[in-house]
Amino acid sequence: MENKRVPEVRFEGFSGEWEERKLNEVAEIIGGGTPSTAVQEYWDGDIDWYSPVEIGKEIYAVGSQRKITSLGLKKSSAKVLPANKTILFTSRAGIGDMAILKKDGATNQGFQSLVVNNNYNTYFVYSIGHKIKEFALKHASGSTFLEISGRQLGKMVLFVPSLEEQTKIGTFFKQLDDTIALHQQELTTLKQTKQGFLQKMFPKEGESVPEVRFSGFTGDWEQRKLREMLAEPVTDGPHETPKLEESGIPFISVDAIVDNQIDFDRKRGYISEETDELYSKKYRPQYHDVFLVKSGSTVGKTAIVETKERFNIWSPLAAMRVGEVSDPYFLYFLLQTRKMQNQVKDKASSGTQPNLGMRELEKFHTQITPNLEEQKKIGAFFQQLDNLITLHQRELEALKKTKKSFLQKMFV
Repeated sequence: MENKRVPEVRFEGFSGEWEERKLNEVAEIIGGGTPSTAVQEYWDGDIDWYSPVEIGKEIYAVGSQRKITSLGLKKSSAKVLPANKTILFTSRAGIGDMAILKKDGATNQGFQSLVVNNNYNTYFVYSIGHKIKEFALKHASGSTFLEISGRQLGKMVLFVPSLEEQTKIGTFFKQLDDTIALHQQELTTLKQTKQGFLQKMFPKEGESVPEVRFSGFTGDWEQRKLREMLAEPVTDGPHETPKLEESGIPFISVDAIVDNQIDFDRKRGYISEETDELYSKKYRPQYHDVFLVKSGSTVGKTAIVETKERFNIWSPLAAMRVGEVSDPYFLYFLLQTRKMQNQVKDKASSGTQPNLGMRELEKFHTQITPNLEEQKKIGAFFQQLDNLITLHQRELEALKKTKKSFLQKMFV
């Protein structure tokens, strides 16, 4: 019979059951407070004072947006919490966001922070935060908004090993989190690099040549309308709602355009061979067709077809085919530039939801190099950059899945 007090995966050298504890035995649970905003002397001091919106994106809280004075602290229910031993825990309007406090500070009343006791490892407790959040969400109450009190949170039962084993587990997850954070930073840097090159490798407003150019290419870029870059008019998919099937031909809409790529896992469903044949009389996707979302909240997002497998699209997607006229990747990345995206925003009608007409899209003003070889060089450069970004995204997702698996197996 499985022992519920022993984790599935454990470091070598540790044995025996984990002990049952209530959360209020593991940590002192402390709420926060807000000094009167009408008294200027309470504000702009040197004491960090956090609100829930600042928590959740980073592991550590290293400095708050607003600060209070010693007088403000004294005149409110806020308390100074110790660095490295405190886990800020949001208790309302977004329950369960956490961060480890790296510098002494206070919070508003939207927290029930955990000041970890001496016999417990802070990062170990932080790492079981997913369990604490589950408990908090289950036991939260309130008519205006859900909230959990410190008293209720303290009743949570959890299982803990010796301090030595806690420290070992805490260190393991800290190293894993640090690796994830490093990969996230590298991914962010790569995306920023791409945005920088998009601005430098296509001419700026009023310029006729780009700031950065491959050697061997000279001459001015030319003003064109988008339609002049295409072999055929811009088209889209069916405007009626299709009958979806359990299997057949994948059918996608704007939901499938994620990070300027087609994610077929987000397809609407499948359509039958007969329906696909009917829809294909208007448009059938081809390899290297370029899509642009022309309606909805994600208007302006782009994608390029990189599969030769059959699928079909719905009307919110505009489809562009360059044939031999232009390089498809050059068009794909041109549409991602700030200049083109600004035209999307300007021209998309502002009704119930943004909507861009296909004929309007064809009239977009573009600036292109007439040299097809230069177009191909630029397209290939950004394609390599996108491939590198995709690789980092996959590595990051794999690390997050690994962490999730260990969280399930290394705690009771």
